[in-house]
Amino acid sequence: MKLIKTLVVGMFACALIAAPAFAGESCCDKAKAKGEECKHKCCVDAKAAGKVCEKCNPKTEKKEGEEKK
Repeated sequence: MKLIKTLVVGMFACALIAAPAFAGESCCDKAKAKGEECKHKCCVDAKAAGKVCEKCNPKTEKKEGEEKK
């Protein structure tokens, strides 16, 4: 019984450690990897406006020349 508990705790710890590695891809990244365009409505609308969907891609890089105010 003690062995089973140890294995369960070990598997849970591995899952917690590995979760951030798999959560990093957005829908746009997955579509690009397949060689396609993202088909989510919010992404299509943002692309038509010349922007990136903030909902699906929350991490935006600063453009050169932008400063904190």
